Amino acid sequence: MTDRIWLKTLSILLGVFAWIYVNLVIPPQIRRTIEAEVEYRNVPESVKVTPVKPSVNVQVEGTRRDFILATNNKLQVTVDLYNLRPGRAQLPVRVTTAPGLSVVSLSPAQIQVDAVPIIRKRIDVRAEILGQPADGFLFDEPLLTPAQVTIEGPDSLIKRVTACQVDINLEQVKNSISEQREIKVILESGITDEEIIVTPGKINVDVTVKQGYPTKTLPLAKPVFINKSPEGKKLDGFKLVPESVQISGPARLINPMKDLSFKPVDLAKIEESGAVPVKLEFPGENVKLISSAPVLLHLTLVDSKVTRVYQGLPFELKKGSHQHASVSVSSYSIEVEGYLKDLDKISNAKLQMTLDVENMKPGSYPVNLTAPAGLPGNITVLKIVPETLQVQVSELEDQPDQPDQPEPPKNASDSAPR
Repeated sequence: MTDRIWLKTLSILLGVFAWIYVNLVIPPQIRRTIEAEVEYRNVPESVKVTPVKPSVNVQVEGTRRDFILATNNKLQVTVDLYNLRPGRAQLPVRVTTAPGLSVVSLSPAQIQVDAVPIIRKRIDVRAEILGQPADGFLFDEPLLTPAQVTIEGPDSLIKRVTACQVDINLEQVKNSISEQREIKVILESGITDEEIIVTPGKINVDVTVKQGYPTKTLPLAKPVFINKSPEGKKLDGFKLVPESVQISGPARLINPMKDLSFKPVDLAKIEESGAVPVKLEFPGENVKLISSAPVLLHLTLVDSKVTRVYQGLPFELKKGSHQHASVSVSSYSIEVEGYLKDLDKISNAKLQMTLDVENMKPGSYPVNLTAPAGLPGNITVLKIVPETLQVQVSELEDQPDQPDQPEPPKNASDSAPR
């Protein structure tokens, strides 16, 4: 029994000695594959390198003890970019291991890099106002410090930069603002780009908010005219003096305004050229005109031709002493056009039409009516009714009882113009 126990103990001791010999005296080699990030060295300031953070797979070999000791001493994987020029290049990867570890394989052993030229540019910073202060408050122009920043990036991106801006939210604020804000780079497409480096990345923004209403300069709207000008006149031109005005009022009311309108102008009440005051229309009680000077609309009126119709006009028959003549109608009407000053000079006597039948033989004749001889030359005849009439001519002895000419109108008003 004692011999067996002794043999078992000896076996255990031999196993322990064997493990110590194998693992400590002659430790086994093991391999591990590590994904490591590549670090660029000697990067030229004049280029931007892509990919930004490449990685490689490194297979290293060593004892378990070596790996334990190397925990705080990571692999150093580098690519030297010294003298790198714009373009594409294949560059070797260098690996530095911890003591006791060796590199078995490296994949990839080279990496492809693209070098894009970097340019720098100074650019003004603009303030983008978001929202409006509380009603009854206004703000001064934002003060940006510094007012310019430097942007840095690939030439293809810098060319597309349209602005550098800071957003300032003033929605319903009542107090002044003084704080730092980040710079946003705006490209042509309206989006921001984080590849562009901005120096400084933040600037100081100071906005004074105070009580009062903001002001705005607006052009006056085109006038609206109602009714027609008095007879014989027409509008030939107009001009507003001034053409724009300055108003004040709540931002929510005046900001959407594109112009300032005024009440329609009644042309029927304007008889001659001159200036008339206009009544401006405001979108609210708190919107007011800053200037006290009136807004005047200068109007130019010119004479205009008008038409008139004269009715119940008589005929005069010019005939021989031996003749009797009659016409198929007792009167005619005429429509004329001209300026008032000329139409007012027309009398019924000038509109009397004379029909000469003295050389006509007995019979019935159609006669085309033309403009009366007494009508002024600057008057245009538009229409005569009737255009044609019949004249009946006979010898006096054949129709002794026939009246020589049509009876005149019974009432003088029958020939008045209409």
